[in-house]
Amino acid sequence: MTHRDDLNGWPLPPQVGRRSMLAGLGAGLLGGLAVPAQAALMLPLLPAVMQRLLPSEPAPTDAFATATGQRRTLAAYRSQGVVLNLWATWCLPCKAEMPALDHLAESVAGDRIAVLPVSIDAGGLSAVKTFYANRHITHLPILLDPAGLLVAALRVPGIPTTVIIDRGGRMVGRVEGPVQWDAPPSIALLRRMAGPEA
Repeated sequence: MTHRDDLNGWPLPPQVGRRSMLAGLGAGLLGGLAVPAQAALMLPLLPAVMQRLLPSEPAPTDAFATATGQRRTLAAYRSQGVVLNLWATWCLPCKAEMPALDHLAESVAGDRIAVLPVSIDAGGLSAVKTFYANRHITHLPILLDPAGLLVAALRVPGIPTTVIIDRGGRMVGRVEGPVQWDAPPSIALLRRMAGPEA
């Protein structure tokens, strides 16, 4: 279970306080958290904030839901690279990075890299559909985890948090905070980490 802290609406596990979260974030990331959605170009690039996960671990097996109510797990994407983004419509830094994630999904569609934004909104499908329509998000699927199972499995301190998963289903990178996903350096790094084999 999570609660909303007063830092841009980040949900935090009850045992994680504001001070400990702030201590764990770099000054550059905090600057990024404060930017409004219309200033998305000021978000950091992926190479600057990526945490490499070595050794890599298997991706979680918890299920989430599609827009049609089907249960799905990350195992369904095993032959693809995955950019798993945990977010919510009320989260300001999430709003700032969603257009870039949408552009990223379009850019890597031919690279067998799936961009999966999983919403933890209590409002479920209705909240996300409205958000996508208002912001012209057209290349991202609607995926839902209102119970926060993935947040718990990944021990996420706040959103947005993104995990990069390679084609073998192993978590190879993690980012806590928003990123300019569609910038060329970010796309190039994703292709190396999660893209198809040469």
